[in-house]
Order: sequence, then C-alpha cells, then structure tokens
Amino acid sequence: MEWSDLIRTRHTSFAWEDKTIPRDVLQEVLTEVYEHVPTKNLKFPYIITVYRNNVPEIRKEIATICHRNKDMSIEEDRGNPQVLAPVLFAFSLRDYKKEEQIWQQTYTMTAKNIDAYGRVEIGVVATFLMLALTNRGIQTGFCQNIGQGDDTGRPAEIFGTDYPVRLIIGAGYGKDAEGWHSYIDPRTGTERKIPFPPAKLDAVYDRPDFDKIFKFKGYENE
Repeated sequence: MEWSDLIRTRHTSFAWEDKTIPRDVLQEVLTEVYEHVPTKNLKFPYIITVYRNNVPEIRKEIATICHRNKDMSIEEDRGNPQVLAPVLFAFSLRDYKKEEQIWQQTYTMTAKNIDAYGRVEIGVVATFLMLALTNRGIQTGFCQNIGQGDDTGRPAEIFGTDYPVRLIIGAGYGKDAEGWHSYIDPRTGTERKIPFPPAKLDAVYDRPDFDKIFKFKGYENE
C-alpha cells in the first residue's frame, strides 16, 4: 500500500467483523516490526503478548477492566469496544537492566527513568505495529484505560506476563469508519452504540491549531 493510502486508510476502530486474523499473518507482521523498528541498543524494553480474544468470560472481564469513563456506571458508560477485537496486543515493560550493563558497567538510570524511556519505546513499536497491520487491511484500536490506573495485576494474569500491562491494541477487520455501529457490551449483555464513528472524531474532540503543535526554529528567512 502506498504511504498516502496507508495513513488515509488508518483509523481507530470500535466495531469489528466476526473474523479472526490468521496466525501466519500475525507472525509476518511481528517479524516485520521486529526487524525494522528502532530501539535503543537493540534492547526492546517491552514484551508484546498476542492474545486471541475468543473466551466470553475473559472478554467480559477485559471490557470491565477497561471501563471508559470513571465517573459513569457500567450502564451509562459506552465502554472501550476496541478491546473486544478478535486479537489483542498487550504491551508491558520488561526488566532489561542486566542486558544494558553488559556494555555499560556504570549504570545511572533510575527506575523512573527506565519506566519513562520504556513507555516512549512502547509508543514507537505500537505505531510500527499499527501501520504494519493497516498495510494488510487490518484495523486497530488503542486502549490505555486499563483498570483506570488501579494496577491490580489482573491484566498481567490474563495476558500471561510478569509485568503490568501499559497498553492494549485491539486488531481485526474493522467495520466502516463512517457508521455509528452498535455492539453487544459483554458487561451488561445489552446492545449499545460505539462511543462515536471514527470518521467523526473532529466533531467529538477539538483539534489544536497546527502552529500550536508544530514549531519551526531557524527557518525565519525561508
């Protein structure tokens, strides 16, 4: 897919077709990302668990953990249906300090620094993964509302990792971005609308002015 088509095709998906992603496609995507994503000193300070999201009881638990609005009840909350995708990628940081010390005996990074740096790298690899999936006609939806900051450890148990889950990406064959689709919320067993049609994002949130986000320095005479 051409770059211009790729970035125009990509959107956050909340509604999914009932179709899973073949294992060989997932392997191909992950291999591509692994071989090309930038990472400091090839440390890959994260673990990405690929989870087949097909167990109803666990789907309900994940949806409950990823409650959308803390100030709303389950009955009022529209949820984060991106975590109901047929495949979930769970991102956690891993302890790579011993690997780093092989080349750097005097190690001065604090736990806070390591955590902050690792989160930056999760953002980088998540973007590569998102684009690699989009290039194959697979849509994604990001979710960071994992326990609303209450790190109980249950997400780590579900995804089989020894470290807290920092980010979940749902992936699958998404329904069209224009439609305000409905889904069955496993928390209540009722049908409800997705939070908003992805194509209507600008009608939900205000986009800051371009010049507020992007700054040029040293180009004053051009």
